[in-house]
Order: sequence, then structure tokens, then C-alpha cells
Amino acid sequence: MKKISNIKTAMMYAGAMYEGALKTSQTEELYRNTQQLKELAEDENSGLDILDNPMLKPEQKNELLDIIAKKCGFCSAMLNTLKLLAENNDFKVLLPTLEQFILLYQQKNNIAEVEVTTVIPLSKQQESLLKTKLSAIFKRDILLRYVINPQIIGGLVLKYGTHFIDNSIKHKLDALEQLMKGTK
Repeated sequence: MKKISNIKTAMMYAGAMYEGALKTSQTEELYRNTQQLKELAEDENSGLDILDNPMLKPEQKNELLDIIAKKCGFCSAMLNTLKLLAENNDFKVLLPTLEQFILLYQQKNNIAEVEVTTVIPLSKQQESLLKTKLSAIFKRDILLRYVINPQIIGGLVLKYGTHFIDNSIKHKLDALEQLMKGTK
């Protein structure tokens, strides 16, 4: 029998999470919890990797999950998902599951999450204008996620799915350098 890939497993969990949250009217809360847990899971020092330890007994994992859920204020749909992952010894797919749930939620709710890289944070007016322009382009509600990177010198870099727009000063200087070298 073929072993199911981690991404397929993550997609199955994410779909189940979404369906369960719909039935309990917790989709928005689960979306917020998922983003919060994703940040925690991406932090190597969070200690969440202990939940993937096969030496821990299921009741110990459940106790830890109850503590984590209470401390983080997770909804019951998130806690149930975490307990299911623990029960199935599938914590290795926690991060991909969270990422797949976020994508599914955004798709179902017509949201485009755009990563914006700038040297300094945008002003409220700049942010509003950018959201309006991007919303017109993608025909979706826009959620901006900021990355501050002084190495781009100025301007901004936008990433959404396979779309990539580099309007940074660094990119323009690199292009000018290539042009002057005659390699373009």
C-alpha cells in the first residue's frame, strides 16, 4: 500500500478542520487560531515538537494540548484538531495542515494574502491605497502581511501565490548594473 504524502495528509486534515468549523460556526475563530498556532509552530524554540514524541502517552499529549489551548485561547475546533493529530501520531504534518487550512479559508472567503516587503512600514494612507489597487487587480479582499527588509533600499516587493512584483530600488540598481555590464 502506498504511503500518503504529507501534503495530501495535511490537505485532508485542513478540509476536515474547515468542515468541522463550519458546523460549529467557528471558521473565523479557527482561522485566527490557525494563524496564531502557525507562528508558534514556526518558532523552533516553542517546544511544540515534543508533541511528536512517540514516547509520550496519548493522555499526556492530551493534557499538554489542553494546557496549550487554554493558554492560547484556542477554540474547540482547534483543540479537537490538535488532539486528532496527536491521536494519529501525525504532528509531523502540523505546519503543512495549518498552511493548507489558511489557504482553504482564504479561497472560500475570497481573500488574497499578499506579502509586502518594504524598508519601513507603510502609512495607513499608503496601505489603504495599496489594498484598493490590489483588490482591483485580484478581484478579492486583500490581507497584507508585512516583511521589513532594509536591504531592498526603498520601494516594495509584492508576493501573492505565483505573482511576484519587485519594485525595489535594489532590483532597479541590479538591473541597471546588468545593463551596464552588457549582460542583458
